[in-house]
Amino acid sequence: MPIANAFAYLIRPGKGLEKPPQISSNEIPPLAGKLNQMLEGIFSGDSGPHDFEISFTPAPDGTQHNECRSLLVDFQNGPLLQTGLPIARRLQSATDNRSGIGLLFLLSGNHGLKKRVVASRFPTDQAVLADASSGGLAVAFLEQVFIKRLSSYKALRIEHENPGSGFWKGIATDRQAGQSGEHISEYWLKDFLNADFAETPAQGTRRLAQALKDAVKKNPSLAVKTEIAHASSLAPAVFGGKSLTIGDFCNHFGLSTAAKETIQKSLPKAILFGKMFKFDQSEFKTIAPYRTVELNTGAILTAPSQNFEEVFHAHRIGIEVEYTTRGKIRDQRLTKK
Repeated sequence: MPIANAFAYLIRPGKGLEKPPQISSNEIPPLAGKLNQMLEGIFSGDSGPHDFEISFTPAPDGTQHNECRSLLVDFQNGPLLQTGLPIARRLQSATDNRSGIGLLFLLSGNHGLKKRVVASRFPTDQAVLADASSGGLAVAFLEQVFIKRLSSYKALRIEHENPGSGFWKGIATDRQAGQSGEHISEYWLKDFLNADFAETPAQGTRRLAQALKDAVKKNPSLAVKTEIAHASSLAPAVFGGKSLTIGDFCNHFGLSTAAKETIQKSLPKAILFGKMFKFDQSEFKTIAPYRTVELNTGAILTAPSQNFEEVFHAHRIGIEVEYTTRGKIRDQRLTKK
């Protein structure tokens, strides 16, 4: 699909400066030419070996807020030179003399049924500075300069049917680096985008399952243990293949404040409470395959976690609970508790 809006911003290093240099800018008209062909290739191109899925980092308190993402959403909602300028300023504040002068291109348009935004930075030199005057940036000159730089750039691509609620994940690339994601420039990924490599479904699911197991052990309240265990039993059926955060997991089951806090404290970092991942049913079952209930009578009931509610039927009688089950005896054994 064609680019609907394209803008260029000349970024001089401004990290740590009280008065950063002026940012020159211009709109790129939708005309045929090598510059537009290059931008169309970046905007519409498929992912390759230099491209890696990333996710925007939530706020330190775990809330779903990221300043860079918010600026990109604002730009998508109203793609203008003015709405792109805060993005350019953010990149300038993350750019030092090692990165040097660069040109930031901001592109917006549709890709299928999704709204797509691309931010791409190209390295440049003093030749472009000589052409930038009084805040302007000649498009014709840019085309001449970038003929030799078609394969050297950094970029971010994000798309979603509803950018306001989406736009949390994207594809980052660094065509100046090696094919490993570890070589993506720190200032581009961490300082400018405030993002990190997206977790695999297995990694995110494993972290959730482990936090739930640890939370059940840590909290002395039987009520809290019960609600966490109950939610864990239902999780595979509810979230299979869906994207969520651990916070979303807690909210879906209406867990109490005590349960939420215990789960969050069971994580290596509180910020992981809001990190997005896709739920992997098989991975969840490997970490928490069984659920066990121990009664004060000494009875211990164990069944596969996701089937516990079906295997044992609970009947509450006052403060006590009566469990019933039915089946054929398959085996018997004596074991240590």
